Amino acid sequence: MGTSHSSSRTSKDSSAGSSGQHQTYSGSNNSKYSSRNNSGIALDRQPSSSSPHPSTHGNGSHSSSLQKALSRRRSSNRTESSSSHGSASHSHSHHHPSQQLPSHQEEGEDEFKWHNGRRYHNTSSLYMLPNDSQEVDRLHMQHYIFKAALDKNIHVPIPDNGRVIDFGCGPATWTMDMATDMSTINFVGVDISPIYPTAIFPRNCNFYNEDILQGVSQPDGVFDVVFQRNVTCGFTFEHWQKAMKEAYRVLKPGGYYECVESDVTIQGAGPQTNLVFEQLRMSMAVRNVDPSIVRSLDRLMAAAGFKEVYVKEYAIPVGEWGGKVGQLWKQNMFAILDTVQPHLAKTARMNEGQVQDIVSAMHQETNSYKAHQIVYVTYGRKPL
Repeated sequence: MGTSHSSSRTSKDSSAGSSGQHQTYSGSNNSKYSSRNNSGIALDRQPSSSSPHPSTHGNGSHSSSLQKALSRRRSSNRTESSSSHGSASHSHSHHHPSQQLPSHQEEGEDEFKWHNGRRYHNTSSLYMLPNDSQEVDRLHMQHYIFKAALDKNIHVPIPDNGRVIDFGCGPATWTMDMATDMSTINFVGVDISPIYPTAIFPRNCNFYNEDILQGVSQPDGVFDVVFQRNVTCGFTFEHWQKAMKEAYRVLKPGGYYECVESDVTIQGAGPQTNLVFEQLRMSMAVRNVDPSIVRSLDRLMAAAGFKEVYVKEYAIPVGEWGGKVGQLWKQNMFAILDTVQPHLAKTARMNEGQVQDIVSAMHQETNSYKAHQIVYVTYGRKPL
């Protein structure tokens, strides 16, 4: 199995624009990836002693997580033919074995929108990926790839009998995986698309159909951890500011906020891969979305008032050269690209057939180039 390599850095909590620190880690093949500060100068100072101990919550073996990613089949209780949204804007899911799910025909005509046979949420959100059962399957698999590649589900400590909220929980794979492993912790998931389970889920989970950018229904200062993952393709700079402000509001003093985001750039890739990802970034820019913000989330967190802000960077292999992790990461990447091809075609002023030809050429490149993608884990603490 391929090994992902990580590095970490810290941001001085007194200034949003201060230089960070990092520690370089090497994997089994001794290759290294060093993080850099904004001036491009490699730093070699050790993280400060105030750094929280790495969390082991939700850790699992590579083989266990990868087996789940390889064998996971459709397990969401919400699909195109069996999904519910609820009449209230803030609908609370209850664990009830006899709960019946309304059919798709019972939903309002404006509940979803459809394009090229795929279902999307019909809201003002800039998020460009669908919310149908095919996408739910991909998100299930993606969760276990993250868990294997990062070797854990979360990097910050969770106190006994604590409370955790998952901003943008999607089908709630992370939420339920954590809740199953940590039965004394209360988990809440919120998402603009109601694709989380409504009938079968751990008893220490609750879900709400809410938009974090509009504010969630939770009171101030009630959570120990806010977790957020993979919102890059739908967030503008202002959206990031709103999300961080909302995370700060709902956290207890001393609580942690963790963001996990992938860079929309492939390192060491071939020309066709670079071309496709350049078009992807351009299609996001048309919607005022700048994916490069993921490299600066530490500064945004510090500006939002968080202290002890840290960043860990993971280099995830793309392709068979990276073993099972690389194979699955490649599979996940192409599943996303298949979905966004209409956006790429529009931006590049090509037809979708031409885009498909370029994407197909990328498959061959992954066999020739040892490319990787950086995942940034950024976390900070609300002052006591």
